[in-house]
Amino acid sequence: MAFGGAGFAISYPLAKILARAFDSCIERYPHLYGSDGRIHACLTELGITLTHEPGFHQMDFLGNAFGLLAAHPIRPLVSLHHMEKIDPFFPNMTRMKSLEHLYHVANFDPQRILQQTVCYDRRFSWTVSVSWGYVVQVFEHNVQLPDAQRVQESYLPWKKNAYGTLYEFNTRKFEVDPCKRQLVYFLDEVSLGVDGIKTIYKKKAYENCTITKNSPRKLDEIRVFSHKLELDKKQLVAPRRHCCDILPSTSDKVMEIGIRECKEDELIYMHN
Repeated sequence: MAFGGAGFAISYPLAKILARAFDSCIERYPHLYGSDGRIHACLTELGITLTHEPGFHQMDFLGNAFGLLAAHPIRPLVSLHHMEKIDPFFPNMTRMKSLEHLYHVANFDPQRILQQTVCYDRRFSWTVSVSWGYVVQVFEHNVQLPDAQRVQESYLPWKKNAYGTLYEFNTRKFEVDPCKRQLVYFLDEVSLGVDGIKTIYKKKAYENCTITKNSPRKLDEIRVFSHKLELDKKQLVAPRRHCCDILPSTSDKVMEIGIRECKEDELIYMHN
């Protein structure tokens, strides 16, 4: 349920208890705004505390949500609020078509949608960040994992002249110069085969930038292979980021990546 917010969820057993006390409870809180505020007060009377779930997104900002979506927490996506204020997620699409595109790939693997994994190409010293079902970013240098996870400030504040607004997530500046920015490949298509799920990401913009011998700018397409993510209770309580590998490719314009569970003691960092 959402009423001016990102929404919330309650369990079926709690809903049955709440239903019995709800009518008398809401009469005590006519001054609270919205159904969610009144339900929160009723749950408090029952002695129930709320647990913050990172998969709910209030999205109190304007414009380009790329930074938030590309660095989604390691939790299932639950809700996205204020879509009328957000730019389309994918280039050259309307807002509705963009949402349909995201929902289409989410149907293939709803638990993995937007889940970020990072791998390093030791041959060229590239850093590759895969936000499954949405975007792949290729950095032309070594980016340490904590920095790759930080939300890029691609959006604008909710209120005009409110620069310097603090958010509940760790951020970093979004590079204005496209030639200094990482390469971005947006989801193009998804398919299911005998070896799992294949998602293809393509470059949507071509800037007039200098291309060096080992530059990732020559890449036109990135293919990502994965298996459907099934989250059990242990993984939900203590989620762990998946690992990925740069696979051999037959073309210098195509990169292939395999996503897998990390080994027990595996670390994600650039090996020398």
